Amino acid sequence: MRENIVRAFQEQATSAPVLGRDVAATSDLPDLLASLYTRGRAAYPKLAVSEQAFGRCLARAMAAPSFQGVDTLAVADLYLSCACAENVRGAPAAFETRFAKIIRRAASRVLPTRDEREEAEQRARQEILGPGLAGVAPRIGEYLGQGPLDAWISVAAIRVAISLGRSESAERRLREKALAEATGIDPERLNLKEEVRREIEPAVAAAIAKLASRDRLIMGLFLVSGMTLQEIGKSLGITHQAVSKQLAKSRDQILNDIRATVAERLRISTDELMSIMRLVASQLDGSVSQVLGKS
Repeated sequence: MRENIVRAFQEQATSAPVLGRDVAATSDLPDLLASLYTRGRAAYPKLAVSEQAFGRCLARAMAAPSFQGVDTLAVADLYLSCACAENVRGAPAAFETRFAKIIRRAASRVLPTRDEREEAEQRARQEILGPGLAGVAPRIGEYLGQGPLDAWISVAAIRVAISLGRSESAERRLREKALAEATGIDPERLNLKEEVRREIEPAVAAAIAKLASRDRLIMGLFLVSGMTLQEIGKSLGITHQAVSKQLAKSRDQILNDIRATVAERLRISTDELMSIMRLVASQLDGSVSQVLGKS
C-alpha cells in the first residue's frame, strides 16, 4: 500500500510546486501517508478509495495556499470527498446520508417555494457530484480538507440556490431587500420626485452586480437567506467581525456607485445630488450600525 500511495502523491506533487518541501521530501512520508489513508478508511470503511486516488487528493490538499499543516486537515472529510470525486461504489449513498439535510436547509434559506427548493437541491447535487467541464473532475474534488466538509457543501448549495433564484423571483427579492436593507433606501418612503426613484433602484441592482462574487455571496447569505453574521462566518471560515466589515465595505461601494450613477443619468444640480446622497448616507449609516450591533 505504501508504495502505491507514495508514488501517486509524489507524481501529483511534481505538478504542485507550492507543496512544502518538508512534507514532500520528509523521510517518514510513507508512514505519514499510510497513516492518513488508514484514518480516512476507518471513518468510511465501506468506501474503498484506492491508495493512488487518495494520495493524489492529499498532494492537492497539501499544495493548496490554504494548507497550514497536516494537523489541520479534515482527513475523514477529505477521504469522503475523494470517494465522491472518484465515484467509488457506495459514495453517492454516503453523500446523501451525510449531506441531504444540509442541502435541503441551504435551499430553504434562500428560496420560498417548495418547487424552487427541490429544483435547487437537485441542481446542487448535480453541480457538486457531477462532472465539470470536459476532462475536469466533479466539483467536490475542489474540496481540500480545510474546514468541515459540511460547511463547504452548505456554501456550495447556497450558491446554487441563489443562482437559481436570481433567474426567477429571488433576483427581485434581492433588489428589494438591498434597496431597503443594504443601503437603507426605501423608494416608498423617500420624499423624492419619481424620476429619481426610477433611477435609484436600478442603480442599486447595478451596484450589486459590480461586487466581487464572494462579496455578493455574503450579501446574499445575509439579506436573502437570513443567515446571521456568525453563521456566515462559520460557513466561510472567517470571523463574524470580518463578515460585518465586508458587509460595510460592500455597502460603501454600493453607495459610491449609486452616487456616480445618479450624477451621470440625472442632470441635477450639485446641491440636489448632495441632498439626495445625504439622505441615502444617513439611512445607510443606520443600516450599517444595525448590522454591526448584531455582531
